[in-house]
Amino acid sequence: MTDTQEPNHDLLTESEAAAFLRLQPVTLKKWRFRGRGPAYVRLGSAIRYERRALLDYLDRARIKPGGLAQ
Repeated sequence: MTDTQEPNHDLLTESEAAAFLRLQPVTLKKWRFRGRGPAYVRLGSAIRYERRALLDYLDRARIKPGGLAQ
């Protein structure tokens, strides 16, 4: 695969991911500790979130009117 074919993972920092979700970074930390929330990547001690993982998480969290989960 050449560099032009490399998928764009669009990694976000914890602060950027929290801002994207309109949450506080501490919320993402708590979710990681509890094994919940969006998928993340650990690069050494750095935590990163792929934009598509955040979008997938939002899709799974969507509630349809009437209280039925999608």
